[in-house]
Amino acid sequence: MHPNADNLIASRFDTVIYDLDGTLIDSAKDMQVAVSRVLADHGLPPVSEDDVRIFMGQGSKVTMAKAFAKHGKALDDDTLSAVTREFVRYYEADPVSHTSAFAGVSEVVARFDRLGLRQGVCTNKFERPSRMILEHLKLMPPIADLAGADTFPVRKPDPRHILMLVARMGSSPDRAVMVGDTIHDVEAAHGAGLPAVLVSWGYTATPASELGAEAVIERFDALPGALEKLAAR
Repeated sequence: MHPNADNLIASRFDTVIYDLDGTLIDSAKDMQVAVSRVLADHGLPPVSEDDVRIFMGQGSKVTMAKAFAKHGKALDDDTLSAVTREFVRYYEADPVSHTSAFAGVSEVVARFDRLGLRQGVCTNKFERPSRMILEHLKLMPPIADLAGADTFPVRKPDPRHILMLVARMGSSPDRAVMVGDTIHDVEAAHGAGLPAVLVSWGYTATPASELGAEAVIERFDALPGALEKLAAR
Protein backbone atom coordinates (compact mmCIF):
# COMPACT_ATOMS: atom_id res chain seq x y z
CA MET A 1 0.00 0.00 0.00
CA HIS A 2 1.18 3.54 -0.80
CA PRO A 3 2.84 5.29 2.16
CA ASN A 4 0.34 8.14 1.90
CA ALA A 5 -2.61 5.73 1.79
CA ASP A 6 -4.05 6.95 5.09
CA ASN A 7 -4.03 10.55 3.87
CA LEU A 8 -5.72 9.51 0.64
CA ILE A 9 -8.39 7.54 2.52
CA ALA A 10 -9.06 10.45 4.89
CA SER A 11 -9.32 12.90 2.00
CA ARG A 12 -12.16 10.86 0.47
CA PHE A 13 -13.92 9.31 3.49
CA ASP A 14 -14.65 10.51 7.01
CA THR A 15 -17.05 7.69 7.98
CA VAL A 16 -16.94 3.89 7.71
CA ILE A 17 -20.18 1.97 8.31
CA TYR A 18 -19.92 -1.76 8.96
CA ASP A 19 -22.40 -4.58 8.91
CA LEU A 20 -21.95 -6.80 11.98
CA ASP A 21 -22.67 -10.55 11.56
CA GLY A 22 -20.47 -12.16 8.92
CA THR A 23 -18.52 -8.92 8.41
CA LEU A 24 -16.94 -7.93 11.72
CA ILE A 25 -17.90 -10.95 13.81
CA ASP A 26 -18.50 -14.69 13.51
CA SER A 27 -21.65 -15.10 15.59
CA ALA A 28 -23.18 -18.15 13.90
CA LYS A 29 -22.58 -20.56 16.80
CA ASP A 30 -24.30 -18.39 19.42
CA MET A 31 -27.16 -17.77 16.98
CA GLN A 32 -27.41 -21.49 16.23
CA VAL A 33 -27.64 -22.32 19.94
CA ALA A 34 -30.48 -19.83 20.51
CA VAL A 35 -32.40 -20.79 17.35
CA SER A 36 -32.10 -24.50 18.19
CA ARG A 37 -33.34 -23.92 21.76
CA VAL A 38 -36.52 -22.37 20.37
CA LEU A 39 -36.94 -25.24 17.90
CA ALA A 40 -36.49 -27.75 20.72
CA ASP A 41 -39.18 -25.97 22.74
CA HIS A 42 -41.50 -26.65 19.78
CA GLY A 43 -40.49 -30.29 19.40
CA LEU A 44 -38.24 -29.76 16.39
CA PRO A 45 -34.62 -30.83 15.77
CA PRO A 46 -31.79 -28.29 15.77
CA VAL A 47 -30.38 -26.44 12.79
CA SER A 48 -26.66 -26.32 11.95
CA GLU A 49 -24.27 -23.37 12.03
CA ASP A 50 -24.15 -23.48 8.24
CA ASP A 51 -27.95 -23.24 8.14
CA VAL A 52 -27.89 -20.21 10.41
CA ARG A 53 -25.25 -18.44 8.32
CA ILE A 54 -27.63 -18.60 5.36
CA PHE A 55 -30.74 -17.73 7.42
CA MET A 56 -29.18 -14.54 8.84
CA GLY A 57 -29.00 -11.08 7.31
CA GLN A 58 -32.58 -9.82 7.30
CA GLY A 59 -33.25 -9.78 11.02
CA SER A 60 -34.37 -12.22 13.69
CA LYS A 61 -37.91 -12.70 12.42
CA VAL A 62 -36.71 -13.82 8.98
CA THR A 63 -34.10 -16.07 10.60
CA MET A 64 -36.78 -17.79 12.66
CA ALA A 65 -39.16 -18.11 9.71
CA LYS A 66 -36.42 -19.85 7.71
CA ALA A 67 -35.50 -22.10 10.64
CA PHE A 68 -39.08 -23.36 11.00
CA ALA A 69 -39.48 -23.58 7.22
CA LYS A 70 -36.47 -25.90 7.08
CA HIS A 71 -38.59 -28.34 9.11
CA GLY A 72 -41.63 -27.80 6.90
CA LYS A 73 -43.38 -25.43 9.32
CA ALA A 74 -44.96 -22.24 7.95
CA LEU A 75 -45.85 -19.85 10.78
CA ASP A 76 -48.57 -17.20 10.81
CA ASP A 77 -47.55 -13.67 11.81
CA ASP A 78 -48.58 -13.95 15.45
CA THR A 79 -46.76 -17.25 15.96
CA LEU A 80 -43.69 -15.96 14.14
CA SER A 81 -43.63 -12.88 16.36
CA ALA A 82 -43.92 -15.09 19.44
CA VAL A 83 -41.09 -17.45 18.48
CA THR A 84 -38.94 -14.45 17.55
CA ARG A 85 -39.43 -13.05 21.05
CA GLU A 86 -38.43 -16.47 22.43
CA PHE A 87 -35.29 -16.43 20.30
CA VAL A 88 -34.37 -12.90 21.40
CA ARG A 89 -34.73 -13.89 25.06
CA TYR A 90 -32.42 -16.87 24.62
CA TYR A 91 -29.93 -14.95 22.49
CA GLU A 92 -29.70 -11.85 24.66
CA ALA A 93 -29.09 -14.04 27.71
CA ASP A 94 -25.75 -15.07 26.18
CA PRO A 95 -24.75 -13.52 22.84
CA VAL A 96 -20.98 -13.72 23.30
CA SER A 97 -19.84 -17.18 24.48
CA HIS A 98 -18.89 -18.46 21.02
CA THR A 99 -18.65 -15.14 19.14
CA SER A 100 -15.37 -13.58 18.02
CA ALA A 101 -14.14 -10.85 15.72
CA PHE A 102 -12.67 -11.98 12.42
CA ALA A 103 -8.89 -11.77 12.03
CA GLY A 104 -7.66 -8.24 11.44
CA VAL A 105 -10.83 -6.46 12.59
CA SER A 106 -9.44 -5.01 15.83
CA GLU A 107 -6.28 -3.76 14.12
CA VAL A 108 -8.11 -2.09 11.22
CA VAL A 109 -10.71 -0.48 13.49
CA ALA A 110 -7.90 0.87 15.67
CA ARG A 111 -6.03 2.19 12.62
CA PHE A 112 -9.10 4.00 11.33
CA ASP A 113 -9.65 5.45 14.79
CA ARG A 114 -6.11 6.85 14.82
CA LEU A 115 -6.83 8.30 11.39
CA GLY A 116 -9.81 10.15 12.81
CA LEU A 117 -12.47 8.31 10.82
CA ARG A 118 -15.93 8.00 12.33
CA GLN A 119 -16.94 4.33 12.61
CA GLY A 120 -20.44 2.93 13.02
CA VAL A 121 -22.33 -0.35 12.70
CA CYS A 122 -25.56 -0.77 10.74
CA THR A 123 -27.04 -4.21 11.44
CA ASN A 124 -30.34 -6.04 11.20
CA LYS A 125 -29.57 -7.63 14.59
CA PHE A 126 -31.33 -5.96 17.51
CA GLU A 127 -29.42 -3.06 19.06
CA ARG A 128 -29.01 -4.43 22.63
CA PRO A 129 -27.17 -7.69 21.83
CA SER A 130 -25.18 -5.91 19.12
CA ARG A 131 -23.87 -3.40 21.65
CA MET A 132 -23.18 -6.17 24.16
CA ILE A 133 -21.06 -8.03 21.61
CA LEU A 134 -19.14 -4.99 20.37
CA GLU A 135 -18.35 -3.89 23.93
CA HIS A 136 -17.35 -7.43 24.95
CA LEU A 137 -14.95 -7.64 21.99
CA LYS A 138 -13.60 -4.14 22.78
CA LEU A 139 -14.65 -2.85 19.38
CA MET A 140 -17.00 -0.22 20.85
CA PRO A 141 -15.23 2.09 21.32
CA PRO A 142 -13.50 2.82 18.96
CA ILE A 143 -16.69 2.11 16.96
CA ALA A 144 -18.77 5.05 18.14
CA ASP A 145 -22.36 4.42 17.05
CA LEU A 146 -24.70 1.62 16.12
CA ALA A 147 -28.07 1.26 14.42
CA GLY A 148 -29.79 -2.07 14.95
CA ALA A 149 -32.99 -3.53 13.57
CA ASP A 150 -34.99 -1.73 16.27
CA THR A 151 -33.11 1.60 16.35
CA PHE A 152 -34.99 3.34 13.54
CA PRO A 153 -38.37 2.57 11.90
CA VAL A 154 -36.54 1.01 8.92
CA ARG A 155 -33.74 -1.48 8.37
CA LYS A 156 -31.54 -2.73 5.53
CA PRO A 157 -31.97 -3.05 2.61
CA ASP A 158 -33.86 0.23 3.13
CA PRO A 159 -31.16 2.88 2.53
CA ARG A 160 -32.64 5.10 5.23
CA HIS A 161 -31.17 2.71 7.81
CA ILE A 162 -27.70 3.83 6.70
CA LEU A 163 -28.70 7.43 5.98
CA MET A 164 -30.14 8.03 9.44
CA LEU A 165 -27.08 6.52 11.10
CA VAL A 166 -24.66 8.57 8.97
CA ALA A 167 -26.63 11.75 9.76
CA ARG A 168 -26.66 10.96 13.49
CA MET A 169 -22.89 10.49 13.32
CA GLY A 170 -22.53 13.99 11.88
CA SER A 171 -21.42 12.92 8.41
CA SER A 172 -22.94 12.85 4.94
CA PRO A 173 -23.37 10.01 2.41
CA ASP A 174 -20.80 11.42 -0.01
CA ARG A 175 -18.09 11.02 2.66
CA ALA A 176 -19.08 7.54 3.84
CA VAL A 177 -18.51 3.93 2.76
CA MET A 178 -20.39 0.71 3.64
CA VAL A 179 -18.56 -2.53 4.48
CA GLY A 180 -20.75 -5.64 4.53
CA ASP A 181 -21.23 -9.21 3.38
CA THR A 182 -24.62 -9.58 1.63
CA ILE A 183 -26.79 -8.18 -1.14
CA HIS A 184 -28.77 -6.28 1.53
CA ASP A 185 -25.66 -4.28 2.38
CA VAL A 186 -25.01 -3.48 -1.29
CA GLU A 187 -28.62 -2.47 -1.94
CA ALA A 188 -28.80 -0.28 1.15
CA ALA A 189 -25.42 1.33 0.42
CA HIS A 190 -26.16 2.07 -3.22
CA GLY A 191 -29.64 3.33 -2.35
CA ALA A 192 -28.01 5.71 0.12
CA GLY A 193 -25.36 6.80 -2.37
CA LEU A 194 -22.44 5.03 -0.69
CA PRO A 195 -19.88 2.74 -2.31
CA ALA A 196 -19.97 -0.82 -0.94
CA VAL A 197 -17.05 -3.07 0.00
CA LEU A 198 -17.93 -6.71 0.66
CA VAL A 199 -16.00 -9.35 2.57
CA SER A 200 -15.61 -12.72 0.86
CA TRP A 201 -16.27 -14.84 3.99
CA GLY A 202 -19.71 -13.55 4.94
CA TYR A 203 -23.11 -15.05 5.61
CA THR A 204 -24.43 -15.24 2.07
CA ALA A 205 -25.35 -18.09 -0.24
CA THR A 206 -24.34 -16.01 -3.28
CA PRO A 207 -20.61 -15.28 -3.65
CA ALA A 208 -19.72 -11.71 -2.71
CA SER A 209 -18.07 -11.22 -6.10
CA GLU A 210 -21.48 -11.54 -7.78
CA LEU A 211 -23.32 -8.95 -5.68
CA GLY A 212 -22.30 -5.72 -7.42
CA ALA A 213 -20.04 -4.12 -4.79
CA GLU A 214 -17.29 -1.68 -5.74
CA ALA A 215 -14.72 -3.95 -4.08
CA VAL A 216 -14.45 -7.39 -2.45
CA ILE A 217 -11.78 -8.18 0.14
CA GLU A 218 -10.41 -11.63 1.01
CA ARG A 219 -8.99 -10.56 4.42
CA PHE A 220 -10.09 -7.79 6.74
CA ASP A 221 -6.64 -6.21 6.78
CA ALA A 222 -7.11 -5.61 3.04
CA LEU A 223 -9.82 -3.03 3.80
CA PRO A 224 -7.49 0.00 3.98
CA GLY A 225 -6.09 -0.92 0.58
CA ALA A 226 -9.58 -1.26 -0.88
CA LEU A 227 -10.55 2.16 0.48
CA GLU A 228 -7.33 3.62 -0.91
CA LYS A 229 -8.26 2.36 -4.39
CA LEU A 230 -11.80 3.73 -4.08
CA ALA A 231 -10.39 7.09 -2.96
CA ALA A 232 -8.05 7.21 -5.95
CA ARG A 233 -10.84 6.75 -8.50
